[in-house]
Amino acid sequence: MRKFGVALALSGLMVSSAHAQDASQVWHYWGGGAELAAVEALLAVANEQSPQTPIVGQDFPGNAIELRRQLQTALLGGTPPAAYQSSMGYELKTFADAEQLRDISALWDEFGGDRIFPVGLQRVMKVDGVPYAVPLNMHSISNIFYNKALVDELGIALPTTFEELQAACEAIEAAGKGCLANAGGPFWSLYNFYVPLIAAIGPEGYFELGSGDMSFDSDGFRAALANFRDSYANHYIDNWSGKSWPQGADDVVAGRAVFYQMGDWASGYFKDVGLTPGEDYDFFPAPGVGGAVVIQVDAIATPNGTEVSNAAADALLRAAASPAGQAAFNRHKGSVAANLETPTDIYDEIGEKTYQTMMTAEANGAVLPNLFFLLPTELGSELGVQIERFAADPSDQIMESVVSTLENLRLEAKDQNLFVTW
Repeated sequence: MRKFGVALALSGLMVSSAHAQDASQVWHYWGGGAELAAVEALLAVANEQSPQTPIVGQDFPGNAIELRRQLQTALLGGTPPAAYQSSMGYELKTFADAEQLRDISALWDEFGGDRIFPVGLQRVMKVDGVPYAVPLNMHSISNIFYNKALVDELGIALPTTFEELQAACEAIEAAGKGCLANAGGPFWSLYNFYVPLIAAIGPEGYFELGSGDMSFDSDGFRAALANFRDSYANHYIDNWSGKSWPQGADDVVAGRAVFYQMGDWASGYFKDVGLTPGEDYDFFPAPGVGGAVVIQVDAIATPNGTEVSNAAADALLRAAASPAGQAAFNRHKGSVAANLETPTDIYDEIGEKTYQTMMTAEANGAVLPNLFFLLPTELGSELGVQIERFAADPSDQIMESVVSTLENLRLEAKDQNLFVTW
């Protein structure tokens, strides 16, 4: 009995210790390189600003799925971390609907979230008007990077319309080079598709689609598919579907492709392999985007926790929203700070250009979050699958199948009241 009692006591100490450890952790999947340096720099700012509530990082390298699995287990067991790396939009809704996230309205008001963050970004940090996460950055996914030496060698004028993009691709292909790099998986073709989609339905139509109020069988969505076929899918280089996004970047580096529409993390990759921004590579906004910028976002959310974990989370969120924390994170991450008051001297030439396009878009109310995260989870995932399917075979038959599949899922989601009006 005595030994059993000792074992129970030790077990209790272990659980208590683990819970205390989780209460001072932020879980993330920035596992290496510039991403890990970014989160470590942010944590250093948070711990300097609030040394009485120290917080440390726990990474699940490169694996959002594993982090979510561990998070669900911790939430069910009552031992969640103080905070965790989150996406925007529907992912926040899922946890908020389960009453597993903290309402951070008081903090949001304290640091002026409605003032310092772009309006389009605010919309996806909130659920039913309640903020649940602090955005760290904005990665543009609507810019086209290009190999400057090849553009100069081939005498290609940078396109500003879809017609000019198609003409440039035809000239590049006639010269024996590939026009557009791409990569396989449910995201990269989808990111490219957003530009023809915005050209067809505009920023408000984009939000209407994300809120379930626009049909996938609409004239606008069909026009976007047709334009995507003509401007993108017909000009992807051979064998793109078997490649990762860095391998797509390698095609640009090696001169196998001239253009590559990819998130601006590609700039970090180009620099890592020895290219100089502005000299060896550059970017232009994708034709037809009309001054809008589509963004991918990293954010920090905080589960319902204890007094100790909540205090640590509050300190982290204050730092994450501050110009100092945003500068520390984005200087390494290579993205644009979500807080528009962050000093711009953290950016290289590519970052400065990206920042300026963001500011222009914000002035026009056209900073648009990744559509994938506006949609109910099953529909968002299927949209990525179907657009990649169409990119691989942009035939009329596949187009009809894409429209039918997505519209049926939209109607099912409407019947189940799954959409959010962002």
